[in-house]
Amino acid sequence: MDERTRRHAWTRVFSALASEPRLQIVELLAHGSVQCQEILSLLDLSQPAISYHLTKLVQAGVLHKERQGTRNCYRLQKGVAELVRLITKECGQTWNTP
Repeated sequence: MDERTRRHAWTRVFSALASEPRLQIVELLAHGSVQCQEILSLLDLSQPAISYHLTKLVQAGVLHKERQGTRNCYRLQKGVAELVRLITKECGQTWNTP
């Protein structure tokens, strides 16, 4: 991947993260994969809102979506997971689930 393509990819990632609901979702996924229903039960957002934000995060390359039976399961992409760990380590903070 050339430098311009890499910058474009990270621009998409950071743009997708510039949303409080999406940051909440990333926070939930910082510790591993989570099913959509679990995200819905933990966040104070409607099902359509959760679906919208999950779609944006998948399209930006932040999340990986995987079908498990009849349900969707989401996890952070490897590079994003490493970025989250680095940022939280540098900021001296831990990510807490609601």
